Amino acid sequence: MSAPEYLHKEHCPLDDPSNELRILEISDINCEPIQCQLVRNEKDKKYSTLSWCWGPRDKGPGGEIRILQSNQSYAFHIPKSLASAIRMLRKYKVSRIWIDYVCMDQSNIDEKNYQVPMMATIYGESECVYVWLGDEDEDSELAMGFIRNRVLNLSDFDRLIRDETPVREWQALSALMKRPWFSRRWIVQEIAIAQSATILCGTEMIAWKDFADAISLFNEVETSTRQVSEVMKNHKDLGHRPAFFGEVSQWSATKLVEETNNLFRRLAENQRQAQFSLEYLVSKLTTFVSSEPRDTIYSLLAIARDTVPVTSRLGGDVVQSWTWPEYIKEKFIKQFAKRNVSNPYHVDYELPLSDVYVQFVRWAIEKSDKTRALDIICRPWAPVPKPSVDLGDDGEERDAHRRIKTDTSRPLGEGEDTLPSWIPTIAQAAFGMDGTGQRMTRKNADSLVGLPPQGVYSAAGTRVLTDNFRIESGTTRSSDDPKLNGLHYHSMYVEGFILDKVKVLKVPSQQGSIPHDWIQMAGRVDPSGYLPSEFWRTLVADRSPAGENAPRHYPRLVHHALKQGVPGDALDTKEIVNWGNCRIVGEVLRRVQSAIWNRRMMRTENIRSLGLVPQYAQQGDLICILYGCSVPVILRKFTKSKQEVEEEDQRRQEKQKQIEESTKQILALKLTQLWRDRVARRKMQHSAEAKSPSRKRKRQLVDTIPSRKKQTRASKAQQGTAGTQSGSSSAPGTTEKKALKSDPYTYYQLIGECYVDGMMNGGALSRLEPSILFEIR
Repeated sequence: MSAPEYLHKEHCPLDDPSNELRILEISDINCEPIQCQLVRNEKDKKYSTLSWCWGPRDKGPGGEIRILQSNQSYAFHIPKSLASAIRMLRKYKVSRIWIDYVCMDQSNIDEKNYQVPMMATIYGESECVYVWLGDEDEDSELAMGFIRNRVLNLSDFDRLIRDETPVREWQALSALMKRPWFSRRWIVQEIAIAQSATILCGTEMIAWKDFADAISLFNEVETSTRQVSEVMKNHKDLGHRPAFFGEVSQWSATKLVEETNNLFRRLAENQRQAQFSLEYLVSKLTTFVSSEPRDTIYSLLAIARDTVPVTSRLGGDVVQSWTWPEYIKEKFIKQFAKRNVSNPYHVDYELPLSDVYVQFVRWAIEKSDKTRALDIICRPWAPVPKPSVDLGDDGEERDAHRRIKTDTSRPLGEGEDTLPSWIPTIAQAAFGMDGTGQRMTRKNADSLVGLPPQGVYSAAGTRVLTDNFRIESGTTRSSDDPKLNGLHYHSMYVEGFILDKVKVLKVPSQQGSIPHDWIQMAGRVDPSGYLPSEFWRTLVADRSPAGENAPRHYPRLVHHALKQGVPGDALDTKEIVNWGNCRIVGEVLRRVQSAIWNRRMMRTENIRSLGLVPQYAQQGDLICILYGCSVPVILRKFTKSKQEVEEEDQRRQEKQKQIEESTKQILALKLTQLWRDRVARRKMQHSAEAKSPSRKRKRQLVDTIPSRKKQTRASKAQQGTAGTQSGSSSAPGTTEKKALKSDPYTYYQLIGECYVDGMMNGGALSRLEPSILFEIR
């Protein structure tokens, strides 16, 4: 007879999910299914936590544990990989542990909204974080022993990295570092805030600090010298493959080790201070993924210096007891959170995906340096949503105007959810796994804007994001393009100007090669002559890898590399990097690859500048400078139908009316509460005066003295009346700035960032082009 199913809300409910958690107590009885109990945690009672991930075996039927409650055994179904982890924890006598899949009611969105903001506390207060990498295989035991006995043996380390014998050991270590757990996004927080951590892989165990030190050593020697890759390249059984490991510094395991070491600054008394903004973390940690795309942001809130995660929803039972309109409830909840938490960031798993992403972009823009606040719209960070129909060339399902469709639903009447063009996905990220899933390699050029708060360029000079910036949303219903009808959109309004148009476009750079027609467009005729300055500067985007001015030796090295190519053919930069006889030429070509990979060379229409644009750019696209963005961008212009414009105007009027009505109701509620508070204070005063007559005489005396605040208030009221009568609507001595309006019949799609030679450091401002308010969707 099968056991009944375990239900959290019936067998172990939480009275306050924002302040309570359940703990799994594992029985030491060696039986199957594993016997456990799920209990509310008692304060000051020690527990551990488990960090794990779904594995390849979890696609089929899962495992099962038995949870004992009031002498009754209940079945709780779990993935096979988690069952293996609990079995190993039992072997190592770990009895009290918090496991997200078991201890949190995954079917209760309200509870999840409360518990996710607690993750930092849950993991930070646990005695130890146990990391489950999965079951052992033929390489895992070899890799663990290699770390303990060879890599951490520093007296023998120099000989080890030159030794051609331990080839299989290096391969085993590489395989271990590519286990699925290392790509989970939540692990960054779990490891960063852990008091201590231990790695389990099958029956093998190793302290996190030992594992991390070994990975850091491997990354240091491979990134700086590629010594281990050279050893592997010389091995004939491996096919003499250059760059055998690919970009080790970009592996998730490497980033986890290095970034968790840098996330906090240690202070006195074991305190620590977060170092990086949420924008930096989301932009930097793109190699880490999550099954829930909203966790791209939510998983990093607790370790960012400028955010504190809070839930923006109350429990369903509490909300249902309110009789106020829904939009008033939401406003009160958020206002309450702001009063009680510094820098609150609201967690809500019921929001449509595009709304969550737009919320993050708005946050990043508000928190950033206003001269580069819009850099976030150029930097790829968002996961590619799961496709539902056909895919574009870049692995994304797009509508006709480059908006990416998501697989999340919106409220009734709001249309199909889409991401705007100003939310770049990691399909455009610089690095990714190759087709074998074994090597991390370059797949795109680096983002021109760099990571915040780095300032690589200043195309808009000192022009900052203006007060005209805003974000609106709606649903397209009457477009002349039927593919757009029924799609929800987000419009960003930003100020800037049109610098030029794309006039000539050349083929994209494949695998970082320099196409022959690029060289022809540069005007280089004499093979022995000097390179045109605009050409070599464009090839390296006029910067070094560190974002500094291009070194003076760059043109000589680029010229030397071009002479090694076959006349009339593209220059294969990878060939020279991997097999060339001059290391420093290889390094400058790595910089070229990072600037041109999958980009196209172009020449502008009017100023005739050379530049680099995204591979999807088209002839006639606009090159624009946006105030508050450090690089030029490519925009594509589209026209709305007359009915579209009328519908959007009507929607704005309705929204404004709703806002005004909401403001009135909130004000009325506040006044009512103030009146109730005043009546309550009066009652208390009368009660006190009844007991003390002298107190009553003192209050009567005070009431006869005019209040200075009342006099000031009356004086201001008279001034306000006089100002109204004279027709003045602004403070004396100031002039009201007229808001810039966008063309209601035009909107733009962001194609991406671009490099325009000579226009990256404020040079475009000298052209004195008129400002435009762009609506970008």
